Amino acid sequence: MTSLTMSPATEADWPEIIGADARAFVLPAPLPDDEIAEFRAKFPDDATFVVRDDGRIVGFSMYFVLPMTLPGGEVVPTAGLSWVAVAATHRRRGLLRRMIDAQFAAWRAADLSVAILTASEGTIYERFGFGPAVFAHQARIDPSAVVFRRQAPEDSRVRYGTPDEIATRAPEIHARWAAQHPGAIGRPDTWWPSIFADRTFRRNSQTSGLHYLLHADGYASYRTDARNHSATVEDFVAVTTQAHDDLWRVLTGLDLITSIDAAIPVDDTLGHLLTDSRAVSVTGRPDTLWVSILDVVDALSRRSYGVDGSIVLDVADTYSDRAGRYAVVVVGGRATVSRTDQAADAVLDIATLSSIYLGGISARELALAGRIDTTEEHLDVLARMFDVPRAPFAGTFF
Repeated sequence: MTSLTMSPATEADWPEIIGADARAFVLPAPLPDDEIAEFRAKFPDDATFVVRDDGRIVGFSMYFVLPMTLPGGEVVPTAGLSWVAVAATHRRRGLLRRMIDAQFAAWRAADLSVAILTASEGTIYERFGFGPAVFAHQARIDPSAVVFRRQAPEDSRVRYGTPDEIATRAPEIHARWAAQHPGAIGRPDTWWPSIFADRTFRRNSQTSGLHYLLHADGYASYRTDARNHSATVEDFVAVTTQAHDDLWRVLTGLDLITSIDAAIPVDDTLGHLLTDSRAVSVTGRPDTLWVSILDVVDALSRRSYGVDGSIVLDVADTYSDRAGRYAVVVVGGRATVSRTDQAADAVLDIATLSSIYLGGISARELALAGRIDTTEEHLDVLARMFDVPRAPFAGTFF
């Protein structure tokens, strides 16, 4: 007889959850009290589930409700799954499945049509219908090799921001940026205090606090490391191409800095702005956002599409109830989606559909990998419909 029980978290559970989180995610110490208070303000208790064994917490998961921008500009609320952990002593006993089942039920009850997550491991969540959908380039910039093709303006239009200026302007600038970028995760008001706090436990004794550069249409935060005179860009937000270029001119001109690390969109233009594009080296291409479509009809109806056309998708789902055939008819860039018994034009599973949802992976690429079964004619329609003019970029880790 099992002694495992699952329930929503209560106030009394949080000290134990915080300790278990530090152990599960290899933190040097549990979060400090002020960080815990800010973290708790981001979600209600009923968004967190705990599994107990004889009273001790051996598993937990929670979710935020986060706005995400879709291709075409519509912003939808999503279930941002996070803090998912099972104790090393209780693996392969179905705890993760039980918690995800509970989360799915909560998301459905809240009428959320899309779930998202940032995955610590790449083999866990596909079984639940999640697929990697947004990527970034990990870039390393050599400032000594940076020469811009265009002459620098007389005034860079960039200034270092005071704490008050940052607190006032950064959220507004980020909101403008997120509204125009597919895949962008909006930041509710409760998210900014911990970002601005930049507590010392997030860095070592040789790394600086965050320095903020402000532009009328953008900002960037970075920190430096005295050990090797490097800089790491922690947050880069540019609403306009002018802000993008102006901020990078300042960042690549920092005194005594020998290298700069940053996560940038996969279609970022920085390398093309320079006379030597090799000054920007791509050291990695991690997935930064996984998506699971919870309601196929609603989710597909909310984004815009690259071309008009129609296609019938046969979607497989071994986890939930999303399997079936869906007719997608696009007119004027907007889709009417319905379940149908028509013959399928393309066969794919829900994780694959979720991966192409934001346009971060091409349907053609996944078809070549054997993830989509279709004809060349229908693949061309599917790929062009889901194509986007700019690569999605999440910009926020959670």
